[in-house]
Amino acid sequence: MDDRNPLLRDEEELVDDALGENLRAREWRLLRSALEQRLQHYRALELTEENERRRAEYRAKIGELKKQVSALRQEEAISGFVEATARAVVQRAHQDGMGLYEDEE
Repeated sequence: MDDRNPLLRDEEELVDDALGENLRAREWRLLRSALEQRLQHYRALELTEENERRRAEYRAKIGELKKQVSALRQEEAISGFVEATARAVVQRAHQDGMGLYEDEE
């Protein structure tokens, strides 16, 4: 947070308030990226495995990882929307010369 820039401070505070305990979009993106790397690893293993039982295990793991990646992508999109909305509210309030909190008016 930048204490020198009240607009940025307001944006970050409002984003934090809006998200509550949820992660920010960039954090969801990092988690998704890690899972996508694991997914690629299992896809490579599945392609090179000769044992059918092991290939079936890899396919099951791939299916599970795809679902997890999809869920993280949705969380990332939701957080991104909340963050963008919070920033727009702050921008609008500052354009209108209004503070977001009672002590700013």
